[in-house]
Amino acid sequence: MEIGYLGPVGSFSDEAARLYRSQKGEAIDCIPMVSFYDVVEAVENGLVDEGILPIENSTEGAVTQVMDLLFETGIIVIRDELILSVEHQLLGTGTQESVKKIYSHPQAIGQCRKTLKALFPEATLHTAESTSKACEIAKNGGPEIAAIANQIAAETYELGCLKKGLQDNRLNQTRFVVIGRTEREKTGHDKTSIAFSFPSDYPGSLFLVLKAFAEAHINLTRIESRPAKKAVGNYVFYIDFIGHRDEDHVAVILGELRKITARFRVIGSYPTLQEA
Repeated sequence: MEIGYLGPVGSFSDEAARLYRSQKGEAIDCIPMVSFYDVVEAVENGLVDEGILPIENSTEGAVTQVMDLLFETGIIVIRDELILSVEHQLLGTGTQESVKKIYSHPQAIGQCRKTLKALFPEATLHTAESTSKACEIAKNGGPEIAAIANQIAAETYELGCLKKGLQDNRLNQTRFVVIGRTEREKTGHDKTSIAFSFPSDYPGSLFLVLKAFAEAHINLTRIESRPAKKAVGNYVFYIDFIGHRDEDHVAVILGELRKITARFRVIGSYPTLQEA
């Protein structure tokens, strides 16, 4: 079995893929890829069995590029989810005092912005394709260049840890979803993710959706909106709720929503994370 993730080795997606492999207890090859789009495309085309993608962070919120990809794909579905506790480290070849430029993925920079401003007010912040790519830049850039990444990346790229615990939120966590081409069967402890847009903007449109869930006594666990990339004011809404698409009461709700929405997609039904 092969699973694709945003690489290279040492990225937080790599760490999540390793965690998923350990939880499954199966022989899984983790295949690094260049972008989130490449992960989705590889799953769609059958080049890998599954893909793992970050979808939201407890500090920075939604990973919007992933949300857009999940809405646009017509093949893949979410099959699983996992939570990764994220600790950011400042890595480099010099010292804290020598750092003038800091590189990382935009999500990582956002999760550390307040701490970076307090500790490195003169340093400039620069984005990279991944935290691992930032480490490559720091490795070759000299003592003035540093990267924000994890312990795996520090060991992989042989960089020194200049500062631990950079994240602004000490309970910093990222939720990852596992995508594939086949639906999961009901377990009795499931969650469903949907996305939809409306044919036009009219008063009470979103209320009708929320009212349908409330009357069916279905608990929502997440609701987000994203621009529909058309005219200003047009949005795509994303909702996660408790229940499986094959349960009778859920199927009724999904049927009602299809009638009042323009574009509607069930992104997947999958087991919820169970508290220990």
